[in-house]
Amino acid sequence: MTSEQMFSDLRAHLLASQPVDQQQRLLQCFDKLMTGVNRNLEPKNRDRFTQNLTAFRHDFRLK
Repeated sequence: MTSEQMFSDLRAHLLASQPVDQQQRLLQCFDKLMTGVNRNLEPKNRDRFTQNLTAFRHDFRLK
């Protein structure tokens, strides 16, 4: 991610839009989203982010 502020704003907005009982789970998904991701646009880094994003979507949909 090249814009820390945009990411933080999006994260806060999405957290606020979820029911209280799901906010902690979403927060954990966001933490895992950035695991192993550096703040640059190198191809290897973008691939890692894409993989993490797929896992993020899958993990959050599980209930």
